[in-house]
Order: sequence, then C-alpha cells, then structure tokens
Amino acid sequence: MPHRNPHGPTAVAVAFVTLGAVYGVWFAYAVFLVALVEDMGWSRSLTAGAISVMSLVHGLSGPLNGRMIERMGARRVIALGGLLFSIGLALTALVQTWWQLYFTFGVVAALGIAMAGWVPFIVTVERCYPARLGTALGFALAGVGFGILVGVPAINALVEHFGWRQTFLLLALLGPLWIIPSAWWLLRVPERPPASVATAVAAVPASATPHWVLPTAVRSPRFWYAGFAFLTGACLAQILLIHQFAFMVDHGIPKTQSSLVAGTIGISSIAGQLFWGRLSDRIGREWAYTFASVSNVLAVAALAALGGWTALLWLAMGFAICAGFGYGANAPIYPATSRDLFAGPFFPSIFGTLAISGSLGAALGAWLGGWLYDVTGNYEAMLVTGLVMALVSPLSLWLAAPRKPNPAPASV
Repeated sequence: MPHRNPHGPTAVAVAFVTLGAVYGVWFAYAVFLVALVEDMGWSRSLTAGAISVMSLVHGLSGPLNGRMIERMGARRVIALGGLLFSIGLALTALVQTWWQLYFTFGVVAALGIAMAGWVPFIVTVERCYPARLGTALGFALAGVGFGILVGVPAINALVEHFGWRQTFLLLALLGPLWIIPSAWWLLRVPERPPASVATAVAAVPASATPHWVLPTAVRSPRFWYAGFAFLTGACLAQILLIHQFAFMVDHGIPKTQSSLVAGTIGISSIAGQLFWGRLSDRIGREWAYTFASVSNVLAVAALAALGGWTALLWLAMGFAICAGFGYGANAPIYPATSRDLFAGPFFPSIFGTLAISGSLGAALGAWLGGWLYDVTGNYEAMLVTGLVMALVSPLSLWLAAPRKPNPAPASV
C-alpha cells in the first residue's frame, strides 16, 4: 500500500484495531437485541430504537467532531471518545427501562464511538495518504469488518455465559485498555495547528486558490447527491445487518450458527473494503459502488429465498457473503468520495457534516426494519425496502459525480 508519511502504516494499524473495537460493539447489538427482548420484554422496534438513537447522535455529532479535530487534533478527540465510550457501556449494564438504554447506549456510548471512530480516523488516514486514498481507507476501515467477524461471535458467547449486563461491563474495558493509550502513544500523524476557522481563512492569501468551506459546500448540489447516496446505502446496510440475526433465529437457525453467519459478514466485509477501495482508485467511485450494489441485491434475494425455507444454513451463508461484500464498499467509498468533492484544509468539518446523512440512514434502517416487522408480522416489506435502497443509492452517487473536478467557488 503506498504511503507518503512515515507514520502512515502505524496510523492505519491503530485505525484498524480501534474501529474494529468500537464498531464491533455497535454491530454486535444484533445479539444484544435478542437478549434484551427476551429479558426485558420490550418489542423489537422499541429495542432496535436504541440503535436508531445511536446512529442519530453519531451522525449529528460529526460537524462538532470535525471542528474539534481542526482545533485540538485527532489524537485528543479519539482519547476523549474512548473515555465516553467506556462510561456509556458501563452505564448500559445498569439500565432498567428503555429510555435509560436510549440515553446510556444511544447517546453517551454513541458520542464515544463518534469521537473515537469514523470522522477522526478518516481525517487521520487522509492526511497520511493524500494519494490513492481509497486503497488506504480500505485497509484502515477493514477493521470494522474485523470487529464484526470477531466481535459478534465473541459477544454472543459472553452474553450466553455471563449475561448481557456483565458483557457490557467487560466491553467497557476497551477504552482504558486500548483506545485511550493507543491514541496518546501510538498515533503520530500530521496534525494541523489548533486554530480557529476564522484565523485559518485569514491566513490564506487573497490570490490563492479558494478552498471549500462548510457554508459553500452545503450550497453545492453535489453535496446533497452524495449525502443521499450515503443515506440510502447506510439504511440498506442497517436493515440487513441489524435484523439478520433475529431473521435467522426466526427461520430455525440456532443462535450459535446465526452468530457465525454474522461473523461471515465480517470476513466478507473485510474483503469488500480492501477490494472496493482499491478498485475505486482504479476505475472510479461510481463504477465500484455500482458493482457493489449488485452484491447487495443478491443479499436481499438470498434473505427472500431463505424466507421460503427453514434452517438452510448454506443459503444464510450466501446472504452473509453477499451482504458483507457489498457493505464493504461503504467504508472506503463514502469518505473517498467526500474528499474527491471537497478536498482542502476544512475537509474535517465538511466530512463531519456530510457524514450526518449516513448516520440518518443507519438510524432509519435500524428502526424501519423492526417497525415493518412489528406492523406486518413478517420481513417481506423490509426486504422490498432494502431492494429499493440498493438501486437508488448508486444512482445518486453517479449524480454526485466524484469523478469530475469540483473546484471551490471563487468567493469564500
């Protein structure tokens, strides 16, 4: 993998492990969902709502995280996120009502994941690898797939052995044992001086090439096309990944085997992140994302076919391979597209804001899948919705056109 900064490989390695830890817990909520429904007696839509809240908080905190990175550096933001992540999980172990779950897991832990996750590490890798960003992000963000691969089966085993409360307490140790120390002592990346946006803009000569800033970016139609692509793609991913565990169990596949299916999603998503990130550098973001959408359509078809039979593990594994491989395109292509369109010194704020769309889509997908099941009593409507998302998302990315130059307007 090409790199321009000597600390780039270490930054990618830290990103791989940290993103695997925090987002592995996120996606392992598919396991916690079943345990909470059985133990607390809540409906699936109510219980899945915690992930919707988490997705909203995660996304809406993006602009703030971007500004914090510009002012205080990514390392401090990641370390603070590790602290909030641990506090949120420890408090979740004590919940007695659904609204407490929404606050501790959906708000506090979500803020920790956002600050120790997507935006700061995207900025970190982008600064280390200004060229062939898709390839670098493919390696770094493959940690998310690794977290699904290892985290879901491991957390399922912990829940089965210790219970969901004790499992949340054990997961809270990830902050002090890895996230905070790695941010302080392992990350050595180019950090811009902590200056205000106004000071930074004033320092740019009037004759210099103008840079994208957040106000000009949000007035660009391509910002909104990209955002809609991210929203629909993330909605599809959450529909498939959050509800697949319950779907498998409902169709006669034992929980242990269902957790292995989820682990297979992790393996195939790692392959997808590496493959689609590199391919997008070669043939363009739009073509790579379009080809990935074919894998998503096959995943929806596999679940629909599984609905007609019972306990067909090979069909479930086919779903896992297609779903993970297609989902793997999201991680490298979304931030690479954002950088293609809005590169510059204020990319952290712009990307943090644009990432809201993905989190809104994730929130919608997690809630919508459970709501459609509660209303209809089956998964057919959910699958039709997923198919529509798989078709609309790449179309919107073509309209965003990251392959084309996107110079900032002359007046900033």
